[in-house]
Amino acid sequence: MEVGDKVSFLNDVGGGTIIRVLTDKKVAIENEDGFEEEHWIKNLVIKSASKDYKLDGIEYNLSVQEKIKPASKQKQLDDFQQKTKGLNRIETQDEIEVDLHIEELIETSRGMGNAQILAVQMANFKRELNVAIRKKVRKLIVIHGVGEGVLKAEIKHHLYDFYPSMEHHDASYRKYGYGATEILIYTR
Repeated sequence: MEVGDKVSFLNDVGGGTIIRVLTDKKVAIENEDGFEEEHWIKNLVIKSASKDYKLDGIEYNLSVQEKIKPASKQKQLDDFQQKTKGLNRIETQDEIEVDLHIEELIETSRGMGNAQILAVQMANFKRELNVAIRKKVRKLIVIHGVGEGVLKAEIKHHLYDFYPSMEHHDASYRKYGYGATEILIYTR
């Protein structure tokens, strides 16, 4: 905080302007009524200028571009690609097979809760379903495993909610056991 900064009180109504820095923890301000008061710096908040809140125009775009560093974005992308393995996808002319076991999707799930793991699996399922729809694939085989059936139920809820006309049923028992669902996307 510097002399001339406009401040608001953290736990009180009002504010003022800093007129003197008394110590590294205390300042003198001139309040809104013109009186001089001493306040602890920890109880003050610097008011932002209205230009700091500007949400459009060239100035804003330039400030955003300065803040976004391409190198850091590329590093984030590289880190993400390193952490996620390519989906174990087998593509043929008529079907896509995708394995949603968490160890097939990410390097490690250590420290992740069940809800986080399910979110990763569902995000990958939705992405693969969109790819299959875009490619006009006839069927998508989703390997979800048996487990407690939570992932299977979430997949079915998603299909009922967003693709009610899309047919789906358990995939071949002989090949997958009870751990896979077959989704018919395009019937020819």
